[in-house]
Amino acid sequence: MGQTRDERSIEKDLKKRLQELDCLYRIGIEIDSDNDLVEVLRNVTTHLAACLKVPESAASSIWLDGVEYSSRPPDHAHIVESFGSDIVVEGQKRGVVEVCYEKKEQFLEEEKRLITEIGRRLSRAIERRELHSKVHYSLRHLEEFIDEKTKELEKSKNRYKNFFTDAPMPMLISRPNGDITKANRAFYRLFDYPEDGSVQLSFVRDKLYEKPEVRTVIFDTLHKEGKLEYFEVTLLDRNGNPIPVIASYIWIDVDGELCVESVYKDLRIRKQLEKKLIEQNENLERNVRERTVDLEKQKDLLLKKNQELMTLTEKLRESKTRLQILFETITDTVTVIDKDNNILMSNQKAIGNKGKCYKKVFGQEHPCEDCLVKRVLEEKTSVTLEKIIDGEYYLLRDYPIFNSSGEVTGALEISRIISKEKDMERQLLQADKLASLGQLVSGVAHEINNPNTFIRGNLYIMQEAMNDIFPFLDQVYQSNPDLKIARLNYDIFRQNVPILIDDMAQGANRIKGIVDGLRKFAKRDEGLLNESVDLNAITESCLRLVDNQIRRNADVKVDLNPKVPAITGNIQKLQQVIVNILINASQAIEKSKGTIHVTSEFNDREVILRVRDDGKGMDEKTLRQTFDPFFTTKRHQGGTGLGLSIAYGIIKEHKGRIDVESKVGVGTSFCICLPKNPTEA
Repeated sequence: MGQTRDERSIEKDLKKRLQELDCLYRIGIEIDSDNDLVEVLRNVTTHLAACLKVPESAASSIWLDGVEYSSRPPDHAHIVESFGSDIVVEGQKRGVVEVCYEKKEQFLEEEKRLITEIGRRLSRAIERRELHSKVHYSLRHLEEFIDEKTKELEKSKNRYKNFFTDAPMPMLISRPNGDITKANRAFYRLFDYPEDGSVQLSFVRDKLYEKPEVRTVIFDTLHKEGKLEYFEVTLLDRNGNPIPVIASYIWIDVDGELCVESVYKDLRIRKQLEKKLIEQNENLERNVRERTVDLEKQKDLLLKKNQELMTLTEKLRESKTRLQILFETITDTVTVIDKDNNILMSNQKAIGNKGKCYKKVFGQEHPCEDCLVKRVLEEKTSVTLEKIIDGEYYLLRDYPIFNSSGEVTGALEISRIISKEKDMERQLLQADKLASLGQLVSGVAHEINNPNTFIRGNLYIMQEAMNDIFPFLDQVYQSNPDLKIARLNYDIFRQNVPILIDDMAQGANRIKGIVDGLRKFAKRDEGLLNESVDLNAITESCLRLVDNQIRRNADVKVDLNPKVPAITGNIQKLQQVIVNILINASQAIEKSKGTIHVTSEFNDREVILRVRDDGKGMDEKTLRQTFDPFFTTKRHQGGTGLGLSIAYGIIKEHKGRIDVESKVGVGTSFCICLPKNPTEA
């Protein structure tokens, strides 16, 4: 019998499910294979399109990281239905698995679940492949890192070996039973044995100690404290001759065996010197006893000198033992650098004993253009250079380090920041310029004053002459109304010429006042505080001196109390203070036109001068540093940072004080308070 409709439908669905399972099986094999990812993605799209219910009108594609993979690219212009599943790797969307129909077909729920499952499996497969690549990459770099560190360790061992072998001081390693396992050439040289180490020595067997019981003291101390430093002991050389030495001992581990490392300093020369000194002392004493009483004073003097010499010898011995401590306490930065700019040793903990010198010392990422290490390697001699790095001045001295073959293997560099010294040098140059300027001002003032004296005298004569001439000219003008003088109608001439002459006289007098102020300001002063000072008078003199400079930025309003009493002090020094504060006030005004208020007053104890501006003001940090030497906010304008510091010292010298108040955007006020009677201040 033929199949019923339901049986045919079931059979059709069964075939469809088998087809989907086969597709999923093939896709699973592709995903789990080790094939190239591009080939896997293209094969997956082929299997995926074949498992859909209408494969002849279906197309599939996979987008991964912006690249499309498909066996048959879909015609996007004719896509009717589409469905996709995201590819998510480590929580981040990387692409999509997409299927589409070019005819009107609905996706079955089973097809959607299939596509979703394929998207999840592709996500896990891609994540697994990338994780495998990362692990492989990390393992490869780990091997390279281990190789590099192994080479560095070998290089360090070689350096230690060379240092041990070639050290100028005797060094050795021995077992607790006294057998010497390793010693450098200096040790064998000290004991007069072959330097090649062909003779195996033992402290006990070869009786190297003059007093064998000293071994007990050494090892007791080692067991208690772990080390023994600066221990004086006498050894015996190959011929039994005593060798006084200073020894240092420490426990070390040698391939799992506890041994003793020791270093010796030969004291024979010092002992000989001490012996000679003792002999000389005895000779001197014998000679002194044979001399007369008149030489007793000389004997005492010689004994004192001898004692001082012995003390100096002891200090010399102690200073030698502190060589390493001295190296570490040097304030300058001392570094040992190899040919490749690697730091081998430094006395600064912040720099350490490794890294590139240009990075660790100067904080730069690239080697210096004028590298002194390179010059030392080429010239094989010491080199000195000053350079600026990040605004700091450095003084660098590099010395070549030679090996046993006479080749330069590196450099010892001593660097020191000399920014303060450079600042002081600039200040000294500036001070020298100011001293020269003072002499020049004095000369210029003298040269201006002479012709100005003639002008003032002639102007007075002209005023008197014009006063006598004008009555006659008035009579002439009455009879001759068209009268002109200097191409001007007489009435205009008669009205303006006296005014012009008065203005000229006032200008000449003003020139005289300025010149007198300059001469007083620039004259040599002994610095004594014994002059009677009119604070109002010297303030007005200073205002005349700086009038031209102040008027550019500000109007000056002066309110000086005429009853301010005179005080005792130094006029020129106080002028220097007031001029400095006035100029600072004008420079603090950055707007087009500001105002400077100058007032004076007094009370029972003090005379007070205030200078207030409405300039930019100062913040709290700047206010705290106002009177610090070399502090300035106008460095780029040529400021030295000494003006207010010197002013502060001058006022303190007068037993007075300077108070300053300032607020950003509002202005600054300087208050100079000077005592009426400095002896009571």
